[in-house]
Amino acid sequence: MEAARLSELSTSMIRRIFEVVQEARRKGIDILNLSVGEPDFDTHPEIVKKAYEAMQKGYTHYTSNFGIEELRTLIAERYGVEAENVMVTTGASEALLNASLAFIERGNKVVIPSPNFLSYFSYAKMCEAEIVQVKTHPSFEIDVNAFNEVMDRKVSVIFLNYPNNPTGFIADEKTLKAVAEIAEDCNAIVVSDEIYDTIYYDKKPVSLAGLENVVVVNGFSKTLAMTGWRIGFVIASDDLLDSMLKVHQVNGVCAPAFAQKAVADVLASGKAEEIVAEMVKEFRARRDFVYKELTDMGLEAVKPEGAFYIFPKVPANCVEFAEKLVEHGVAVTPGTPFGDGNESYIRISYATSMENLRKAMERMKGFVESL
Repeated sequence: MEAARLSELSTSMIRRIFEVVQEARRKGIDILNLSVGEPDFDTHPEIVKKAYEAMQKGYTHYTSNFGIEELRTLIAERYGVEAENVMVTTGASEALLNASLAFIERGNKVVIPSPNFLSYFSYAKMCEAEIVQVKTHPSFEIDVNAFNEVMDRKVSVIFLNYPNNPTGFIADEKTLKAVAEIAEDCNAIVVSDEIYDTIYYDKKPVSLAGLENVVVVNGFSKTLAMTGWRIGFVIASDDLLDSMLKVHQVNGVCAPAFAQKAVADVLASGKAEEIVAEMVKEFRARRDFVYKELTDMGLEAVKPEGAFYIFPKVPANCVEFAEKLVEHGVAVTPGTPFGDGNESYIRISYATSMENLRKAMERMKGFVESL
């Protein structure tokens, strides 16, 4: 029998759209998928080479729970923290779950700005917490006063994610630090998910690493197109890291040794920066194209400043819009899984080829005109 803590979790929305797409394909409809949340680039050959070399050298065993020292040191140097405050995890998702289990008290509140990454809501529900949402529409900017109004001593955790999934919005330093200060006054932890921090265009994201009540979560899945390699990390104070270690050592144990070593080698060589720059150049061109196409259709959209998503407002219920759009050969993600107030929004991922985007925007234009 399923545990009660899972009773409020549902995959119905994801399953529903998946089934609609599968049914359309059975009918012979060519579907262009703009719902995928990962880079469409293969992992760079240099990283694959480094991983193979690492396996040959014996990096096939357990590492320390904290990860290999070489990688931790390189990450620490990037953020201006000590290596002791870095722990490598089995992907950023494990890091987020570790933080949730370590700091979310049953019956307490979890504050989540909306729209936001859908898994935060699941983590809060698994921990049997009360979810408090702070809407950020239509600009997606955080209103610090709105945060102040919902904060109290019953708040365990605030989830922040900038650059944001699903909007691509980047919050400014003053706002983020103000939220962290409000959280500290209430003895709450800020979990700052910075997984898209190297994928930005016109505005550089700010990290909250080094603040006493902040857990920074990041990884290399998006940065280096390594979603299947499962290398994430957390940065936190000694006390917070010790709490997460209690979960990590029985959950993820350690990330794959050869993958850790491969990442360390490409970071040390400077090759990682080249890989990111190549991807960002392509993502920028796609971002500009999709934004123009959507606004030319008459849809409201905030131009993304980072990540590879755009979150336009559509002239219909988002689920109905997405289901009917599939019949025109394009799959997108409805806005409702990303929080309250998103019933008229859809998420489009432009992590696909420009050729596919051109075809998809042409099909979408025809559909919007028919409404």
